[in-house]
Amino acid sequence: MVIPDTERNERNEQNLDDEGPGWKQGQPEIHRRHDLRTAIHKFLGNNTCVDITEMENFMSKIALDSDFALRTLRNETISTKWDFSGSFSFVITVVSTIGYGNMAPRTKEGRLALVIYALFGIPLTMVVLGYMGQLLTRLSTKVNRLKLCSRKPVLNKVLNMVLIVCLGLTMLFLVPAFIFQQVEKWHYLDGLYYCFVTLSTIGFGDYVAAISENRLSDKGAGDVYRIVTFAWILFGLAYVSLIISYITNVFVKRTEQVEKFTKDALEGEIDRLQVELKKTKTTMYQKASSVKTNVKNKSWGKPQGDAINESKNKTGVQLLSVSNFRTV
Repeated sequence: MVIPDTERNERNEQNLDDEGPGWKQGQPEIHRRHDLRTAIHKFLGNNTCVDITEMENFMSKIALDSDFALRTLRNETISTKWDFSGSFSFVITVVSTIGYGNMAPRTKEGRLALVIYALFGIPLTMVVLGYMGQLLTRLSTKVNRLKLCSRKPVLNKVLNMVLIVCLGLTMLFLVPAFIFQQVEKWHYLDGLYYCFVTLSTIGFGDYVAAISENRLSDKGAGDVYRIVTFAWILFGLAYVSLIISYITNVFVKRTEQVEKFTKDALEGEIDRLQVELKKTKTTMYQKASSVKTNVKNKSWGKPQGDAINESKNKTGVQLLSVSNFRTV
């Protein structure tokens, strides 16, 4: 018995829905696929003049830009994404390496220009963000020197860092998430999620602020909203650079302290070994001198050559005595 593809897929979905290590993550997609398949079958059943091939071609065109197609179907006023504010948001996502993916050049000339622009723009942006992070670091250092939170240096530094982190989280995450909730009609947690994904330059693109043309009725207000949003992105990236710089400095200082401690310990050990070596050499020299002196002062015999000479001298003296006796 041959099982139709639709029935086989439904059975696989039921198995994945009931068990398996990844069924919890796959369950929403399974329900969406089931609902979409039901809607397609219902549409084809109500419109028998449309075959599956024509519907696939039609849906392929819609998939290129579903939001644009939906607004066209509703006969809504659509402003181009490539106006000044839209282009500004595009270049920000390029040079910041966020890359939402909601806007991309489609012509060969535009893609070539993008490559050349990114080759120069990304390094320059990293330099600017690094410089902004250094400025914020200097500002935080000056705040630490003022000792606003405590007279104790260590406690003051910790409290100032906590204050900077709290202000950063409030101004760059909590408040923007609330604004996105009101303007973009997102859930507050979705706004927080978008803030993190954006400022960490992950940029999935599932949520993108300031791209819907009719979020704000006034075109000028929409442009201002876009510019402010991407100015927030730049400042947020600088703040993230500050945090990264601070963490890097902490690790560098810890490394320098460990290096200094290790160096001092090694130098102390080397000095101790040198002193021990000098003591050992002095002791060995003293022992060698003592042995040499003892050898010289030994009375248990002289060398063999001296004994022979002494014997010859004694024999000569005896012969001289005998000759003198005979002469007398």
